[in-house]
Amino acid sequence: MNRIGRLYEHVLRGMAVLAGVLMAAMMVTICIDVLLRNLGYQSSAHLFTFSEYALLLVPCLGAPWLVREKGHVYVEIVLMYMSPGHRRRMVRLIGVICILVCVILAGYGTDVTLKSFLRNDMDVRSFDMPRWMLVGFIPLSFGMMAIEFLRFLLRGENFLGSMASQEVRDLE
Repeated sequence: MNRIGRLYEHVLRGMAVLAGVLMAAMMVTICIDVLLRNLGYQSSAHLFTFSEYALLLVPCLGAPWLVREKGHVYVEIVLMYMSPGHRRRMVRLIGVICILVCVILAGYGTDVTLKSFLRNDMDVRSFDMPRWMLVGFIPLSFGMMAIEFLRFLLRGENFLGSMASQEVRDLE
C-alpha cells in the first residue's frame, strides 16, 4: 500500500476512534451534569455546549468507517423481490447514487465551510467557536464516504451487509 493509502487508512481509523472517544466523553459529561443538578448545584453551560458539538462531530467522524464496515443503514425489501440479475444491477445503481449524493453534499459542505471561514463566522454559545471548524467535518466526512462507496464499486464488491446482499455476492 502506498503512502497516501496508509495515510488515508490512519485518518479513517483515527476519525472512528475519535468518534468513539467523543461518545464516551459525552456520556461522562451528561452523567456529571445530571449528578450536579440532582445535588442542587448549577451545572456548567460548557457541558451542554460540548454535547451539542459532539452530536454533530460523532456522525461526521464515524460515518466513513461505518461505510467501510458495511454498518450503514439501508432498506433491502425491494432487492429481496428482484431477480438475481436485476438485484446485481440495482446494487450497482444504488452505489453510484450513494457516491453522487456524497459528492454533492461534500461540495455543498465545502462551500459552506469556505464561506464561514472567509466571513469569519462565529458560533456563539457558552464559548465562541469559529463556525468553519464545526462545519468543516461535513465535507471531510461525505468526501470520505464517497471514496469508500467508490472503492466498493471499483473492486466489484457489494457494499450491503445483509443476507440478501450475501445472495448478490454469491451470484457474482
